[in-house]
Amino acid sequence: MRIQYKVQSLVWLFLSFFLFGNGLVFGQGESYDEIVNSGRYIYAEGSGKSRKAANDEALAQISEQIFVHIASSDVFRSNYEAVNSKYNLDVNMESIVETYSTTTLTQCKQLILKNGPKEYRIMRYIETSEVMKIFELRKDKIREMLSVAERAESERKIDAALKHYYWAQLLTRTLLYPAEMTYRNANNEEVLAVVWIPNKITEILGKLSFSFNGFSDSEQTMARLAVTYDQQPVTSLDYTYWDGFDWSMITSAKDGLGILELRANSAVKSVNIKVEYAYDNEVHVDADLEGIAGLLSTKDYKASYINGVRLEEVKKSEVASSRRSNRTGAAQAVESTPIRTLPNIVPTENTYEFSQVADASPYQNAIEKILKAVESKEYESVRSLFTDEGFDIYTRLLKYGNAKIIDRPSLNIINFDGRVFCRSIPMRFSFPTSDKRFVEDVVFVFEEDGRISSLTFGLESTTVQDIVSKTKWTDGAKMVLIEFLENYKTAFALERLDYLESIFSDDAIIITGRKVQRANIENAIRMNENDYEYNRYTKTQYISKLKHSFDTKQYINLKFSNIELNKTNRGNNNNLYCIQVKQDYYSSNYGDTGYLFLMVDVNNYRQPIIHIRAWQPEPDPNFGLYDIGSF
Repeated sequence: MRIQYKVQSLVWLFLSFFLFGNGLVFGQGESYDEIVNSGRYIYAEGSGKSRKAANDEALAQISEQIFVHIASSDVFRSNYEAVNSKYNLDVNMESIVETYSTTTLTQCKQLILKNGPKEYRIMRYIETSEVMKIFELRKDKIREMLSVAERAESERKIDAALKHYYWAQLLTRTLLYPAEMTYRNANNEEVLAVVWIPNKITEILGKLSFSFNGFSDSEQTMARLAVTYDQQPVTSLDYTYWDGFDWSMITSAKDGLGILELRANSAVKSVNIKVEYAYDNEVHVDADLEGIAGLLSTKDYKASYINGVRLEEVKKSEVASSRRSNRTGAAQAVESTPIRTLPNIVPTENTYEFSQVADASPYQNAIEKILKAVESKEYESVRSLFTDEGFDIYTRLLKYGNAKIIDRPSLNIINFDGRVFCRSIPMRFSFPTSDKRFVEDVVFVFEEDGRISSLTFGLESTTVQDIVSKTKWTDGAKMVLIEFLENYKTAFALERLDYLESIFSDDAIIITGRKVQRANIENAIRMNENDYEYNRYTKTQYISKLKHSFDTKQYINLKFSNIELNKTNRGNNNNLYCIQVKQDYYSSNYGDTGYLFLMVDVNNYRQPIIHIRAWQPEPDPNFGLYDIGSF
């Protein structure tokens, strides 16, 4: 396969990089006299004993010039004062302008005036008209964030919704005309962003509810919470809580289930909860946000505090009833939409179907033994229940974040082409140097001989439901995609390099993208003359890159939202599926958020093969998001 990028443009850009990249050109089209005398440019010069020193000095000086240019604008100053007065915004104008001058640096061209070897002189310059365009680029980013937030809210992924609404609110406050920024929301209403966004955040917080749902242990150190949004189980949510002594680390609720970890012998009868919405520890994933988050005063949403959540003992019968009524996750999603009875299923050559397990007791007994082994830390005692690969995954999972069992819900046990899937056991994972706890549903996969060959972290119920609802797909296609995404997510968490290497074709197209945050770009293909770059890797290069990443991280956790699934045909292959998903990547020393595109061949459903893997931080201003039409 070949990438269809607009081939002629790509060839020229590719050659331009290697012939003229990294500042080795003496000009980029404009002469020195034109830059200095035309009045169309902002410019600055720097000198030094190295090219880097000269370039750094030029950038520092032009940053100051850009600041002066924007701040001296009567329109900007008067609009800033009017908006702050009308909406009572506490914003420092100089701080706002500074965020734009920093952003614009990546778009500055350069002219090398003296190229050493003893002295280097570099001019950095930018057209005045280009400076003002950065306001429009930020508007595009805000609208994209709001779109992501609305989609996440509709899926009850409240962590993603609140984060993107709040970040959009921060960015809105830095616009040239914030009071005039409009957004067409999901109801097709044209709304003023500066008013609508804080109202949305307040509305969402007001629809959240926490209630006690029993203890997970006899010592009563781990309490379960039923967490709902608009009276429905929340898909995902982050929060902290005050246990009478201190605020906890950020804790994640998943599919209606949250936790409170209390101190031993604690006499706490109620807790105060604060819903996370600002995500200050994640703003570094975006250069614009990182530049403004520490400069703008943050709005404290009182509705984010939910005080006095009582921890009351309940009868065991009531707990069991509550568990049944509140049980969510992938198991519930599969049950609530019976896959076998979906209409209009189109059969393909590979047709595999679900069936109920005649006798579930052997699988229930096996999982109960495993849970007891985890609780007692006698992990080796259940070795005989696993295949070699299954036991390796089991031990990796236990090492991943001090696994602790939260609950023992009724399992959803399904037979799929000879293998049995048991969904699912909720577990808590935490890490010594992390400020975050995760809740994951663990899915067990039994082979025909009755041994466990795999364990995965289950997808959120809304994602599973979205796949299950595809009425024109076979049962097999649905199960393959669910299992594939769960294996993919789990392989990153457990650093299963062997599995990831096995699922990429030898000639896979692997692309990573990012928004450029420095002037000099190394080993990159520039796909846009402004501020995006895309790197293509061979399979060997990508796996090597992953290995280095795994070696430097204590943990990795992936979250998916805004998932889009489509089937495509290439040649004689009618089992190719395209997955486009918003991915949040968390780790102990790095985090990012962006869009992942995968094209997966499921002809052999037990060994899906990735032919294309493309990641980008946000929609490209030229072509938007990667899809099958890009390749």
